[in-house]
Amino acid sequence: MDIDRFTEILGEKTSLLPPRIFEGLNLGIGVSEEAKLHELSRPDFPRYILGEYRVSRTLGRGIMLYYGSFRMVFPYASEEVLEREIDHVLKHELTHHLESQAGSRELEIADARRLMD
Repeated sequence: MDIDRFTEILGEKTSLLPPRIFEGLNLGIGVSEEAKLHELSRPDFPRYILGEYRVSRTLGRGIMLYYGSFRMVFPYASEEVLEREIDHVLKHELTHHLESQAGSRELEIADARRLMD
């Protein structure tokens, strides 16, 4: 899957969600060509970041999906599988957004615990 199709699928998945979910997400949802490694990644065990919720006091809030990371994690996946994964990561990052607005960090803490395993 090329980056244009990836972005198109992300747009389709986004359009299916209620608009109020995106309130306060002033930076929107972007796609990076980068394959981003997590800080706990090791040469013998790479850990790619598929998506990221970003908060900046000066810039605001946004979500980034890393196309390059999807290519590294799912090199031979069908479009159907990638579509499910894009949807999953999008909803995961939107959950971070909603929790952040509510003053909660439960998903952030659960993610950190999972990465320590």
